[in-house]
Amino acid sequence: MNYKGFYYEFQNPARVAAGVNCLSDSVSVLSGLGLHNAFFVCDDVEKNSAVDEVRKAIKSAKVKVGAMYVKEEKIVTLSTLREMRDVYRVNNCDCIVACGDYKIVNTAKILRMLLAGQVVRFEDVKGINVAKKKVNIPLVVVPTCVGMSKAVTTSALVKDDEGSVFECVSPLCAPDYCIIDPALTSVFDAPTTIAGALESFAMNIEEFVSKQAITLTKCMNLIAIREIRDNVFKVVNDPMDVHAVLGLQKAGLLAGACYSSASAGVAHAIASALAAVTGEDYYICMGVVFSACMKYNLDVVEKDYAQALYYIVGDDRYASTPAEDRARTLIETSQKMIRELFDENGLPTSLSRLGLKEEDLDKAVEETMKSYALVTNPKNVTKEDVYAILRSLM
Repeated sequence: MNYKGFYYEFQNPARVAAGVNCLSDSVSVLSGLGLHNAFFVCDDVEKNSAVDEVRKAIKSAKVKVGAMYVKEEKIVTLSTLREMRDVYRVNNCDCIVACGDYKIVNTAKILRMLLAGQVVRFEDVKGINVAKKKVNIPLVVVPTCVGMSKAVTTSALVKDDEGSVFECVSPLCAPDYCIIDPALTSVFDAPTTIAGALESFAMNIEEFVSKQAITLTKCMNLIAIREIRDNVFKVVNDPMDVHAVLGLQKAGLLAGACYSSASAGVAHAIASALAAVTGEDYYICMGVVFSACMKYNLDVVEKDYAQALYYIVGDDRYASTPAEDRARTLIETSQKMIRELFDENGLPTSLSRLGLKEEDLDKAVEETMKSYALVTNPKNVTKEDVYAILRSLM
């Protein structure tokens, strides 16, 4: 092998604490950093019992909850962020704590970028690594749903004043501290749990075949895929199995950690676009499009797909599957798993059931083509390719 010019980096700025009932010990990091006044971004307390537990833990760490923000938006708007920025400043807060699902964590990540970068015009920070740190605003996130690969990524979504959705990619979007406690994870909403787990599965597969993938990220992706295989049906059958819940959380965490170094591909780009166009959750959109995107990439990643099959089907079936059939078997197995879990829990498996109309296709394609994920997809993607993928799912 010729190593001339060979170079790579791996980085994820988030410190992670994971374990059953690890919350109280973990939140003490706030007082250790000399912080006193937290801005708390959260779900409605009536919907999410974890919120009250996190508030108690913050106070036990001798940190005041200076302000709370509970407004929920699937993708946070600039007007909401301006309001939050003003509340943060008026109350002299010195850190952000977020407790909730993807919407809440995404909101907190964008808010931290705005405050730490002292951003005046969001138009100036669209794109990759544009916002620069000017002040220190620590961010702690406590995800409360399964999957949550986005909890530790360096990217977040925001909706501008014209209603267009764009992605910001910056180290300022990554939390300083992520607390994964399965005792705080809501798994009683089976559709949300399944969608989150399968989104994590899809992200790990896409990162595994990314143009940016390296040995380190590939190893993490394969372990994450195995965790999902071993635990997703356990959690569906027994939501109180905290070790299975933690396994799914770890899989999401690994996907998020790799994302900063090996970005996802065409499925991520299309799912993000569909979420923006239809208003449906990103997790569900990913489940709808993923198998079709795997088929699209097959001709250039056949060896990688064949290798990943082992981590889904195990020893016996892998050994009994002819080498030339392993890549397609990965796609078929993935498609079957997604369809079974989605069908059993009333989740959409087609774009029409997702709410996408023929007249929305152009907008969905335009949004897809804006995504950085297309740059790292293993196969070059054209507009015509995206149209073909979407029409195959109508």
